[in-house]
Amino acid sequence: MRYKNDYDTAGASLNAIFLKILDNLEKFRKDDSFIAWMKRIAVNHLIDGYRKDKRTNKNTSYLEDRKVETSASFHEKEAEMDSEYLLQMIKELPETTAKVFNLYAIDGFKHREIAEILKMNENTSKWHLREARIKLKAKINVFNETTI
Repeated sequence: MRYKNDYDTAGASLNAIFLKILDNLEKFRKDDSFIAWMKRIAVNHLIDGYRKDKRTNKNTSYLEDRKVETSASFHEKEAEMDSEYLLQMIKELPETTAKVFNLYAIDGFKHREIAEILKMNENTSKWHLREARIKLKAKINVFNETTI
């Protein structure tokens, strides 16, 4: 769900990932970590989908990518900050910024690897991570101010 916006596309991606894993099982080397091998297949599949979507959506304006979310999408003041809420905050980031944040902060990729995967400059990857941190920190501060 970190890479997809809804459960339907996330489920379809998960099925496709499992199919790729099963189809390529004979390529797995027993010396390697099975979890790391599966993770690499999953991330590559999701990034390939991102690239495909990016090519088909080239006409999307920059302003649509940078739209500001309203506070109406946040949980009520009484809600506790949990993983679902944090996931929602990450989804509200601009698409590329969210992808860089997920790859770096959650999946543990280095900026060099992210730059190769997303076909961008390493410094651009660092900029997107910085933007994600700034925006997430602001959202957390808004949440904390409204719940106190």
